[in-house]
Amino acid sequence: MINLDNETIEFPCPRCGFYNAIVFKQARLRDVVICRGCKSNIQLDDQMNECRKAERAIRKAMQELEKTLKI
Repeated sequence: MINLDNETIEFPCPRCGFYNAIVFKQARLRDVVICRGCKSNIQLDDQMNECRKAERAIRKAMQELEKTLKI
């Protein structure tokens, strides 16, 4: 089973544009991070549970790949 929680994601600060690195779990849990550029607080927002949907889609694709490779 694949675990995406520790995978790194980079995104630009909406205020200063500095790219910040977070892990997938922080986005999924809607964490607050501090921009390393301008030090402002950034509230992560997983609109409509997109992180969970993406994780589910990746798991499904990996399961289908495993089935294909076993043939």
